[in-house]
Amino acid sequence: MTVFAFHQAVAGYLDRTHTHLILTLAVAGDQPAAVYLRTEPDNEEVLTDMCPVRTEGNWTWYQGVAAWVAHQDLTLYAFKLVWQGRSSWISASGLSAAVPPLDNAFRVSRHHRVPDWVSTQVFYQIFPDRFHSGDDRLTPESGQYDGQQGQATVRRRWGELPKAEQGGVEFFGGDLPGIAQKLDYLQQTLGVTALYLNPVFRSRSNHKYDSEDYQTVDVHLGGDAALADLSSQLHQRGMRLVLDAVFNHTSVLHPWFQAAQQNDPRARARYVFDGQSPTGYIGWKGHVGLPVLDMANADNVEDLLTGDSAIIKQWLRPPYAIDGWRMDVIHMMGHGPGAANNADTVRTIRQAIKSEAPDAYLLGEHFFEATPWLQGDQEDAAMNYYGFTHPVRTFLAGYDNRYDPVQLDARELAQWLTLARSPIPFAQQLAQLNQLDSHDTRRFITLLNGHQRKYRIALGLLLTYIGTPCLYYGDEIALAGGDDPDCRRCFPWNEADWQPDTLAFTQTWIQLRKQLPALQAGALVPLYAKGDVMVFARVLADSQCLVAINRGASCGVDVADALVPGGSDWQLQAGEGAMSRLGSSWILSLAAESIVLWARSAT
Repeated sequence: MTVFAFHQAVAGYLDRTHTHLILTLAVAGDQPAAVYLRTEPDNEEVLTDMCPVRTEGNWTWYQGVAAWVAHQDLTLYAFKLVWQGRSSWISASGLSAAVPPLDNAFRVSRHHRVPDWVSTQVFYQIFPDRFHSGDDRLTPESGQYDGQQGQATVRRRWGELPKAEQGGVEFFGGDLPGIAQKLDYLQQTLGVTALYLNPVFRSRSNHKYDSEDYQTVDVHLGGDAALADLSSQLHQRGMRLVLDAVFNHTSVLHPWFQAAQQNDPRARARYVFDGQSPTGYIGWKGHVGLPVLDMANADNVEDLLTGDSAIIKQWLRPPYAIDGWRMDVIHMMGHGPGAANNADTVRTIRQAIKSEAPDAYLLGEHFFEATPWLQGDQEDAAMNYYGFTHPVRTFLAGYDNRYDPVQLDARELAQWLTLARSPIPFAQQLAQLNQLDSHDTRRFITLLNGHQRKYRIALGLLLTYIGTPCLYYGDEIALAGGDDPDCRRCFPWNEADWQPDTLAFTQTWIQLRKQLPALQAGALVPLYAKGDVMVFARVLADSQCLVAINRGASCGVDVADALVPGGSDWQLQAGEGAMSRLGSSWILSLAAESIVLWARSAT
């Protein structure tokens, strides 16, 4: 007989006390003769009996208690089911005959908590120079100054296409007052609840990843007062604000580096001078304009992180009171050349942020796998390129992250998502920042050659998959754009240039995300993945959502009912689809190139 099982760190299945974890496992089908909770309190296996506590239909719930592991912050566990003549194991990666490796164990952090507010948000990323101009007087004029590589500034008309040869010195005039002027659009029209801004601190570039002064908001974006005003307006609306911190490197025009070039020994000690590079110092990924800071240097650590007036703390305090930091290339920050002792550096970053604002969000930039940084003691979450952006773009567009052609079916997509998701604690899964696009990637609608139906599948996935969704400005209107800088086009405020159907779709699915608790905090249960179709559920103890995506032609699929009982009947929330019951399965009828959402509650 087929066996289904469910456990995740949601209310009703994981409860915490000061000394113990109370864990619940639901099993359907052929009930085992014994159920055990497996832990390693001293790196040696311990199997603890789990007892049945209730039964409903063909489901039985078993409960067990385990003490927190004493020698490390994480407690890892799995479940063993035993029948006459056979046994199975349940871990974060699912059901298996083999003892799951520790990488696949369920895991929960005892001491480090992820801010609960994060998973309830819908983020919106803004590249400030390209969103909206609130004060034309702030925009640099052509030739007003030279950038750090000697190129003179170029003022461009709003809506012109960015030019690669002008790099970081072309300015279109977007600023912080412009963002403040569009908060009604962002909150009321679109429905987003939190903003993530690319860097805003003083720099001669439009992107500002080459900071000259971490203590000052760039005057051409409106200065400190404009940031304080924007933060105040956001918080009055109940919205959140996350800023971008670039502490791995500075501009060559930063006073620290200018002093280092004058052979000031204390200033030189801040940077990685290796005596071998053509310049004598290491630049980020070889860029001579971005000298790398040495995080073994005590002055850097104090000034950026740990001191009472440290930069990372300054902006968490009033009048700015930002809600979190996105840390640029956080995995590269280290002692000396390379990333030596990076984990210690990131732990120091965490401690500095949480000591000032315990509920602040620590988000790391990783373009690839970030599992080691997501075990509770370092980051709250990562920009989830590896576990969401790359697999979804590959499945729907047929290109990998390097834009090489790759064919991926639904089974392979589901495997990739599970592989990325299962080694990190559930709290971190909920806080992962999921995106389709960013300032560093070709826009997805362009990668899809303008294919609107597949693009809407992706938008629907963004707003239903586990993790915290983040739209890159213009995603909601299908703004096109190729490689950097083309992916940083101006937002077209003439609505005739928008895709109104895509905007309406995005608005609807954002509201569903905000209305349905299971989409914000529910466990993810894979249900079906074959060919062009993937079906999964988001599950809480009192509510469930069912999501089906179909990349191909219209079809019907038979999906086994592997979910704990949900109480009420499924109600269609959005999308083109129908559901009927046949025995122990749901028969789903799906339109071509579509995404469908159903929901039900426990009552």
